Amino acid sequence: MTFLNLAMLTGLVAVAIPIIIHLLNRQRATIVDWGAMRFLLESLTHRSRRILIEEIILMALRCLVVALLVLAMARPFMPARTTIPWALVLPTMLIAAILAGVAAAVWRSVRARWILLGAAAVLALSAIGASIIENVLQQREWSLSGGERDVAILIDGSTSMTILVDGKPNFERAIEEAQAVIQACRPADSISILLAGPVPRPVVPNPIADREELAQALHDLAATGGSMRVLDSLSAAATSLAEGTNPAKKIVLITDGQSVGWDAQHEARWKFLGAGLNAFRTPPQIVCRTLDLPQQLSNAAVGDIRVSRKVVGTDRPVRIDVTIVNTGTTPIEPLTVELLVDGASAARQDAGEMLPDAAETVRFDYRFSKSGPHLVTARVLSEDEIPSDNEATRVLPVIDKLPVLIVEGSPSTRPLDGAAAFIEIALTPIDEEEANQKPKPDKKKPDAEPALGQLVDPTVVAAPDIASVTDFGRYSLVILANVSRLPQATAAKLVRFVQAGGGLLIIPGDKVVPEFYGTWTSEGGQPFIPAGLARRRSLPDAPAHLGLKTLSHPALALMRDTTQSDVERAVITAFWTLEVDEKDQTVRVGGLLDTGEPLLVERRVGKGYVLMTSMSLDRRESNLPSLKCFVPLVHELAYYLAAPALAQTNVPPGSEFVMELPAKSPGAAAKVAEALAKTPAEVLTPGNRRVKAPMAATPNGMRVTFPGTYEPGLYHLTVPQKVSQDFLVPPAATAAGKGFPFVVLGDAEEGRLTPLTDAELEAVGKHVALFRADTTARLVEAVTGKVPGEEVWKFLVIALLVGLLAEVGLARWIATQRRMHMLNTVSFGTDAVDIKTFRQRARSLLAVTSQEPEGASKA
Repeated sequence: MTFLNLAMLTGLVAVAIPIIIHLLNRQRATIVDWGAMRFLLESLTHRSRRILIEEIILMALRCLVVALLVLAMARPFMPARTTIPWALVLPTMLIAAILAGVAAAVWRSVRARWILLGAAAVLALSAIGASIIENVLQQREWSLSGGERDVAILIDGSTSMTILVDGKPNFERAIEEAQAVIQACRPADSISILLAGPVPRPVVPNPIADREELAQALHDLAATGGSMRVLDSLSAAATSLAEGTNPAKKIVLITDGQSVGWDAQHEARWKFLGAGLNAFRTPPQIVCRTLDLPQQLSNAAVGDIRVSRKVVGTDRPVRIDVTIVNTGTTPIEPLTVELLVDGASAARQDAGEMLPDAAETVRFDYRFSKSGPHLVTARVLSEDEIPSDNEATRVLPVIDKLPVLIVEGSPSTRPLDGAAAFIEIALTPIDEEEANQKPKPDKKKPDAEPALGQLVDPTVVAAPDIASVTDFGRYSLVILANVSRLPQATAAKLVRFVQAGGGLLIIPGDKVVPEFYGTWTSEGGQPFIPAGLARRRSLPDAPAHLGLKTLSHPALALMRDTTQSDVERAVITAFWTLEVDEKDQTVRVGGLLDTGEPLLVERRVGKGYVLMTSMSLDRRESNLPSLKCFVPLVHELAYYLAAPALAQTNVPPGSEFVMELPAKSPGAAAKVAEALAKTPAEVLTPGNRRVKAPMAATPNGMRVTFPGTYEPGLYHLTVPQKVSQDFLVPPAATAAGKGFPFVVLGDAEEGRLTPLTDAELEAVGKHVALFRADTTARLVEAVTGKVPGEEVWKFLVIALLVGLLAEVGLARWIATQRRMHMLNTVSFGTDAVDIKTFRQRARSLLAVTSQEPEGASKA
């Protein structure tokens, strides 16, 4: 606690005024000895203690009133982030005044007087010293050196900021708060503006002093939606301040105080941010202005849309699971969920009543009739307070063929005797002629489901002929079935193939050469194979089984479901012991045998994956090919490995969207590279903004990248028409189409309006200098260098009035009591007599007294 008029504390010497008056009144009293005094000694001794107590209380009140008046005139001030609490400073000064008054009441006791006056002086000086220290500390914390400052204003643009609170969205209030901060800054101060969301977007990237440009930027600002990532936003603000030239730095975060996105539990990240802020010459302070959240909320949101397969084709229906969540505070009545495909309604289903924080999954089955990117939208038919999360969209790249290259390491002339025979059959379980045969239309059932088709298009090549494959980019997946070794050139091509997003499945058998696989590395010498082939085990008499509880790989999800799979019957008689480097973070074990040895090991290489099994997938080493689970197993492995090669059309915020455009002929990329640099692609954002997307040449074609995925929603990419002359461009991405669609994912948790707690703020405050402003006035004070806080002189004035009334009342009561004691009839003697008898006795006594001197003289 400190005082705005610190010099006024010298007025505390006025506490001596009632003391001096009290002592002067004692000096005026004249002591008169009279004969009847001896009769009152006992009465005075009895009343002296009560009189002393009355004087102590009265003098304490009088000194307290004077002290309250002086302290109120000194304007006591409680800083928002005080170092010395008010409960230590203010009561100490008042206690000092009370002790001075008590010392005046017991003035005649020299020892008690000086003890009390000494204690009062020590307490008063200590309180004043503490107040001075507090004032110095506050000025050091909040004052700005050099006068000018750089201020980075972060405005929360998340979905919750668009909710109406008292008829007005908090985002509009945030704009007004930012305008108030800009108006409070001095003309020489520089300001930058950033929109905080899933990814912070610089609106005014570097601090500037142009108030008109800042005002226009705020006028054009719109909420992006999604969830605000506080750490990323503060880091972006610090980067912006680093571009400023003023010595003082401030970061202003204007938000609704929702806990989503703060990640207060990630101490390491907050500590890293704090270290970055402390690297400034003057570490920036973070001023967080929190707006009010609504007390109640009714909201149903589409939480997620998932499909049953990573690779979706036109061959068969796909299951689409839509998760609906109640993120509000009130129950939701039964509602309807609608599935739309490419904007047209495909199906509807009803969902039951949901309590707050409850979730429900609605399932749809849909078969796509043609390949290409398709928009799948789930919509909740509900009128609630956050309409923006009532629907969600995903872009599904549907294919008609999945090209797979199978390298046969042990070809055989006998049917089903080769290492790749059963793999090929599993990938094409339907006869090719049956798959291509068009079903005859049924007049009785015009809407009948068409026959299942064939998605995977396998090509089998013998290992000695692998050098004839010049371009692995034509395939989504390459399978090495018991291949002993590969030419070095082919091995290098496969490395590049996986790094570009292709999948590689290694199925070792009895003919593989462990030394080759152990030395197979990438171009930089980094490991390429997930595990080493340590030794081969043969267990004909005591075969191994699959460890069902250890099957954690996504491709094994269907197989480990024993209610729909016969995997428990699997018997393995021969396998390789795989040696895994447990310290390698790019490797994971997807399952074990019941012997404790790895069954499936995976390594991430670039954009693709390399999977290695510990056994071959033929009937010589296990009975898997004869089980019903074998076909789903091979398909799930193929879909998992081929998925990265497909266009990633649903990306998280902040991730680059990348589209590969293969060249139609060799050298095409070099031919048009210079022209493409001048005519980049164009992206239409959900906010209807058109943004350029750079293109660059690659060894196999052209790559389009778009890093500006700030806003959740649907985007459309358009490639210049002349690019399609030399590169394979999807029809939708050309100027003739509507643009190739892709989605930046949102966050349904944004609808949960859980406020930020004091404990979370305290955890964050351990690593960064964070001040929470709950009013606009405190925000402006914190930004402009004034010490934010609250004056408390009003409370002292109230206490002063109460003290005055108490002093007046007590003084009148004491005077009345003493006056009543003075009017009491004093009775001399043992029995009371009337006044006439008393006078007669007095005259007799006087007569006797007057005769005594004469008799004495005669004698």
